[in-house]
Amino acid sequence: MRVRLETPSDFSFRRTVNSHGWCDLAPFTSSADASSVETVVALPGGGARRIVLREDDGAVLESPGAVDPATRRILVAASRRILALDVDIASFHDAVRRDPRYRWIATTRSGRLLRGPSAFEDVVKLVLTTNCSWAFTKKMTAALVERYGESSPDGARSFPTAERLARVHEREFRTVVRAGYRSPYLAALCRAVANGDTDPASWDTDSREAVALRKDIVKLPGVGPYVAENLLKFLGKPDGLALDSAIRAGYSERYHGGRKVTDRTIARRVAPLGRWAGLALWFDLWRAWTDDAES
Repeated sequence: MRVRLETPSDFSFRRTVNSHGWCDLAPFTSSADASSVETVVALPGGGARRIVLREDDGAVLESPGAVDPATRRILVAASRRILALDVDIASFHDAVRRDPRYRWIATTRSGRLLRGPSAFEDVVKLVLTTNCSWAFTKKMTAALVERYGESSPDGARSFPTAERLARVHEREFRTVVRAGYRSPYLAALCRAVANGDTDPASWDTDSREAVALRKDIVKLPGVGPYVAENLLKFLGKPDGLALDSAIRAGYSERYHGGRKVTDRTIARRVAPLGRWAGLALWFDLWRAWTDDAES
C-alpha cells in the first residue's frame, strides 16, 4: 500500500520527525537523516501493521502488502496523527515571527511534534520519561513493546493497547518492565482507559481551552504537571513550560554557561510569547537536533 498524505504548507517532514526523542523510542525507528520514520500500528480487534512514512514532496505512507479499505483508513489516520498534520500551528508561527530569537522556528517550518499513533501511547511514554535517564526510558518502552505489543504479519510489534496492558498486574510492571514506582500508576492508568473511564483519543478533537483540558489530564494516575504540559504541546494547546531536569540544564548551558538558574528566570525570558512560550523554549533548546535533520 502506498498513499500520498496531504500536508499543510507550514509542514517540515524532517523537522517533525526530529522534533524530540519519540523517533528513537520503540516501536519507532528513523533514518539517520530523518527522511523516513517507521512504526507499527495496532489494529482494532487484534493484530498490527508496520508503516513507513517517507519525505517525498510532503509525506508518503507505505505499508507492506495489500490492505482492505477499513485498515487503509486506520493507517492513514494514524499517519496523520504521528506527523501532527492536523495540528494548526499558524498562531504559533505568528507569535515567533515577532521575536528575532525564535523567528527561525517559523522560517524553517518547525513547530510540530512527532506523536504516537494514539494519545494513549504518548501518555504512557511520557510517564516513562519521569525521574529517570533517557536510556532507562528506552529500556522500559522496549520491554512493553516486546512483551505486550500486537504482532504485524512480518513479526514487528506495536506499542501495546490499553486493553492488553490492563491485564498486566502491577507486580509484572515492576519485574518485567522494571517500571519501579511507576508500576501502580501504569496499572491504574491502563485500567482506566480500557474501562472507558477516560478516553485519551478524545483529546485530539476536544474543543475546550488548554486550562480545562489540563484539569482532566492531571487527574490521571501518574500524570503530573510535567506530563500534562507535554501532552498539551502534542495537542497544539500548550499551557506551561513543562520544565524538567533536561530542559533546565539545557537552558543553563545555552544561556548561562552552565550556571544554574531559577525556573522564574527561564519563565521571564520566554514570557513575551504567552501561551506559546513552552513550545518555543522546547524548539530553541532542541534546535541542534532539528538543524541536523535539514543539513
